[in-house]
Amino acid sequence: MSPRLRGVPAPVRTRRAWLVFALTAVGGTIAAALLPSPWSIVAGVLASLGAVGAFAMFVLITVLEDDERE
Repeated sequence: MSPRLRGVPAPVRTRRAWLVFALTAVGGTIAAALLPSPWSIVAGVLASLGAVGAFAMFVLITVLEDDERE
C-alpha cells in the first residue's frame, strides 16, 4: 500500500459512505422537485453536496481497488 493512502479506510467503509452520499443526492433531488421554493433551494444544495461526496467516494474506491491489485 502506498504511503499516501495509509490513513484511508478500507474499500468496504468507503462503499458505505458512497451509499450514504448517493442516497442523500437522490433524496435531495426528489425533495427539491417536490418542495416549495425556499425548501427546494435547501434540498438542491443538499443534493449537490451528496453528489459531490458520492463522486469523491467513487474516485477513492477506484484508487483503493487499483492499489490492491498491484
